[in-house]
Amino acid sequence: MKFLSFPLNLNSSFAKVIALGVMGFTGSLSLTPEIAHAATVTNTKNVIIMIGDGMGWEMARAAAIQKQINAGNTGNRLSDFYTSGKGSGLAFQQLSNYALATTYGTTIAPPNGKFSTGNSALNNTNPATGQSPVLPGFVFNPVFNPGTTTTGGASNPNNYAVGNLVGYDPVSGGAAPWDPAYYGGPIPSGFNKEYIKYSYPDSANTATTLYTGVKSYNNAIGVDIYEQALDSALKIASLEGKSTGLVTSVPVDHATPGAAAANVNRRNKYDEPYPLLDNILQQELRVFQPTVILGGGNPISTPGSPLPEGVEPNQSFEFITKDTYDYLVANPINNRYDYRFLENGSNAANTLLSVAATLDPNNGDRLLGLYGAEGQNGNLPINSANGTYQNTGLDNFSLYSSAQAGNPRNIIPGIPNPDTDRPLRPGETDAEFIARQLDENPRLKDLTQAALTVLGKDPDGFWLMVEGGDIDWAAHDDNIDNLIGAISDFNDSVEYVMNWIADNGGWEKNLLLVTADHDHYLTLRDDFPELLRTVGAHDLAYSRHTPADAGHFWGSEGSDPALVNSLVKYKWGSHSNRPVPVYFQGNGSEVLLNSVGTGYTIYGEQVPGIPGLVDQVHIAKTQLDALQAVPEPTTVGGGILALVMGGFFRSKKRHVK
Repeated sequence: MKFLSFPLNLNSSFAKVIALGVMGFTGSLSLTPEIAHAATVTNTKNVIIMIGDGMGWEMARAAAIQKQINAGNTGNRLSDFYTSGKGSGLAFQQLSNYALATTYGTTIAPPNGKFSTGNSALNNTNPATGQSPVLPGFVFNPVFNPGTTTTGGASNPNNYAVGNLVGYDPVSGGAAPWDPAYYGGPIPSGFNKEYIKYSYPDSANTATTLYTGVKSYNNAIGVDIYEQALDSALKIASLEGKSTGLVTSVPVDHATPGAAAANVNRRNKYDEPYPLLDNILQQELRVFQPTVILGGGNPISTPGSPLPEGVEPNQSFEFITKDTYDYLVANPINNRYDYRFLENGSNAANTLLSVAATLDPNNGDRLLGLYGAEGQNGNLPINSANGTYQNTGLDNFSLYSSAQAGNPRNIIPGIPNPDTDRPLRPGETDAEFIARQLDENPRLKDLTQAALTVLGKDPDGFWLMVEGGDIDWAAHDDNIDNLIGAISDFNDSVEYVMNWIADNGGWEKNLLLVTADHDHYLTLRDDFPELLRTVGAHDLAYSRHTPADAGHFWGSEGSDPALVNSLVKYKWGSHSNRPVPVYFQGNGSEVLLNSVGTGYTIYGEQVPGIPGLVDQVHIAKTQLDALQAVPEPTTVGGGILALVMGGFFRSKKRHVK
């Protein structure tokens, strides 16, 4: 019998229940919110959450319009496609249920300081996770505090007299992302087009909430505001004896995958040399050990085939240290991490699928694949709206940035001068480079197929997260071409999962949730469909520099009729606090359906619901309820100890490191 390698968090509900049982406690116990979600019996075998990073409602609509155009829709105006609700054109829009979810996190200030969404409740005198003291006098206040700047900004003159939740106000930001006020309609009293820019969340904070049901601060990876470890859906699934998987198009230790399988206080703690553990990658590989980890983050070039000097970024080992990478390359089969390691190489997709077919989680097999296109930023080859991957090998963050005055690449403020130079090998053409990258890297759909090939062999079921991470990267870059291409790749993965579900127990045995972690501030103009068809997304991204010419804009300034012909298209390169769509179907869906308009409890405080909306806390609860297929007990003693330890020991497939 093998034990889990999770460190025991003495502040966790799990540890408290074990302690009570060991001490022979026989009275009744009101369970804490962290484990009170196991309220009903469920027979859900597999739980799959697919996250389009940054894929807010408007981003999904842009991709859906492209899909509908490809399918023959000849409409020229937004009303010829859809202007509200779930929409159609993409695979995940075929799922039976739909909701909008708030995404806000916490905001914290030191005494007499400024509130910031990036602050924990500790004073940060020690950079190690959880090792600093709590801010003097801090007591969590559940009152909403939207702030006045992108990161917070409200002052704290009276020692925490202002609340610690950003919250969302439908009057200020609109009841739905399609509110007419964003599209030239009447401006109701209280509406503020700048509101959704204030105190916006990041992917670390939102992913932490999506997996744990606990609100935290921007930068938090699987920890609460006190930097204490939280139990994620991945961990709960492992405790239930299920296999687990993380799949992403961006580095595997980025925020969205990291928050499921690490507990660190800063999202940029990617990797450190062995045996250090206060980082994401080493915790993924040595502590949480998902059955499958597949994604980006491979160094841009390898010692065996170095690129010419000067054609690759200096930080080739940003997401994985040279120590970790060199060790895995030298030991791809038998290694200290107990993973079968794969990376970029000829015929990569077929190699991955062939290896996946040989692995069995019931024998303790695990799979790690690190990929990434040269010349990009650690992600898989980026697709384009026309499906040709024509932007592969170009810096994914050079369009928006080069349009900004003061950027060294900028010539005319408001007009970008993006990257056009690929890291070609001597004598290699652009077309040959793109073909080579597509051969040496799987697509997101291939990674998803490989993960399901392995995880589907577990008779106890699995929990799987699949992320389209470069959707967010394209939105940060204000790049409508990359955005539509990235969503298309993500949509292909969703479609594959839906077909897999149909062949593996159907919706009675599976739960699928497709959502975004946060929104971006994109607005489509009414003639966007016509321009998309006649001009194409590539030229709309790279050659059309005003809202009127491009049919879309980023930020709020393009909504001003006096500015639609001005260079204000690239005025916002980050997130927003607007609610995001959730598309879902399967066993356990009723938990989320019944959560619309309801509140939640956080840090011992009750937070009211917002009419018509769910929160990411409820998405976490939906997963956790589905994973824990036992009724909630009402007494604690030998029975509850046996129950909890039984779940603990059911993880027989895991290895001790």
